[in-house]
Amino acid sequence: MIVLTDNRCTDVPRGRITAALQILGMSALIGATAATGTTLIHTLLSKARTWHEMVSWWHPALSFLVLVPVVLYAWRWDRIRAGWRFRGYHLGDEELYIRAGLLYRRFTVLAYARIQEVNVVSGPIQRRYDLATVTISSAAGRIAIADVDPQTAYELRDRLTDLARKRRLPV
Repeated sequence: MIVLTDNRCTDVPRGRITAALQILGMSALIGATAATGTTLIHTLLSKARTWHEMVSWWHPALSFLVLVPVVLYAWRWDRIRAGWRFRGYHLGDEELYIRAGLLYRRFTVLAYARIQEVNVVSGPIQRRYDLATVTISSAAGRIAIADVDPQTAYELRDRLTDLARKRRLPV
């Protein structure tokens, strides 16, 4: 993630691990779906009656089904690195700026006065790699700053809470 503060960019490479795990998981899911689907199609077309007849075609095709996720993962690695450069946040004077996305780029501007809740969440994979996600709630919905180190996440939560409290209109 690129953190834009004080007109300088710093690269936090740990988020690449999470992005790579997501791509690897999706590749494994595609490979498993392809294996199941082709086995089902082969079973229906050949009218196989035993388990051995159902999977007898796998010898030449199994290597193809194993290589598809590996090739897809290797092909996507450059896109993971490029996509990582399009993620970032900036704490402005009156607003929070968040950008994300490679193909569908999203740039969000959120006024501090509109912030209702700020949470720090860390799932099991994020805890394994010492990462956290800052979730910001407003009336318009939720926005997340994903895959930052926990210390930065807690500091960001405290800073956003203070800025929201100072900018909020008295009721």
